Amino acid sequence: MMKRLLIIIFFIAISCKEKLSDNYRGYVFNLKKEPIQNVKIYERRDSTKYVFTKKNGYFSLKPRSLNFVDDLIFEKEGYITDTVYSYSATRKRNKTHFLTNRSDTLFIEEIKPITLPNKDGYK
Repeated sequence: MMKRLLIIIFFIAISCKEKLSDNYRGYVFNLKKEPIQNVKIYERRDSTKYVFTKKNGYFSLKPRSLNFVDDLIFEKEGYITDTVYSYSATRKRNKTHFLTNRSDTLFIEEIKPITLPNKDGYK
């Protein structure tokens, strides 16, 4: 009886695990929830292989290794460069970003230009 219970628990645990995708994929938007085109996305350890977001903000990047999860760098002129840690673990759960079978979303902030005063103290 105990053996059956353990087998049932094992299969329930396996079926609840979210399957990972073969690609990093998702969407990039600004803080106004508008898609951003031409955001450069690459793995932190290999900046030579990269993709750009499409008009709708979507991207798909094949990882350099299916056995290793790397952090993703998102950069575009006029926006703050962002790093997303593709894997995070806590005592309660492990989480992956941009590697699940559903697309994740990143919101990035525009760089706001500042005006410095001239020598007379006026802008």
